[in-house]
Amino acid sequence: MNLNKQTLSEQIYRILREDILSQKIPCHARLTLKMLQERFGVSSTPIREALTRLINEKLISYYSNVGVSVVGLTEDDLREIYQFIGDLDSLAIRYASRHPEQERLVAQLADNLEHTEICVPASREWKACSDEFHLIFYQYSKNSRLIHSAEQIRSQLSIAAYQYENIPETQKNILGEHRQIFDDYRSGDYEKAMADMRLHLSHSLQYALAWVKEQTPTEG
Repeated sequence: MNLNKQTLSEQIYRILREDILSQKIPCHARLTLKMLQERFGVSSTPIREALTRLINEKLISYYSNVGVSVVGLTEDDLREIYQFIGDLDSLAIRYASRHPEQERLVAQLADNLEHTEICVPASREWKACSDEFHLIFYQYSKNSRLIHSAEQIRSQLSIAAYQYENIPETQKNILGEHRQIFDDYRSGDYEKAMADMRLHLSHSLQYALAWVKEQTPTEG
């Protein structure tokens, strides 16, 4: 594989991250330096740097005497992740509501919804728009610790979301819930927007649980 030598680590990181989120490299899969060196045709240094970034994002784990493996997600893991993100996202709404430039914030949310509506379904762009709707509130929250907390857990959520957001009916439901949150926020009912955000994440949890059940082998 031909890679730009100036950004080897960055490119390897992005390729592996995409493969994990799309589950081309599935949960629990082991990653070895030898395997990755053969794939990318590079020395171990940029690979180690890329793996360190993925470890920091909680997408892979390092175990002494075992090596590196893609994280696994149990039903309990997903319940914790989605409940926590629901609380963080609603808190981001509260903090964003105190930002002095509310008109600009609302306009940015409206633009996001309009763009999401015309995105090709199941495309990478649609997923990016869906994520951006949530991230706009963080942008205006002006709270670096809140943003850092969300970043630490959001990557694992993305593994499941990447799968169920390919389903047209699910996409329709997600967009509809984003519009409801937007309507709440635009009208100044921030408490309802926060409650609807938590409800939105609870619905997303059900999509994620359905996905992880499909990945669990049945006995017999």
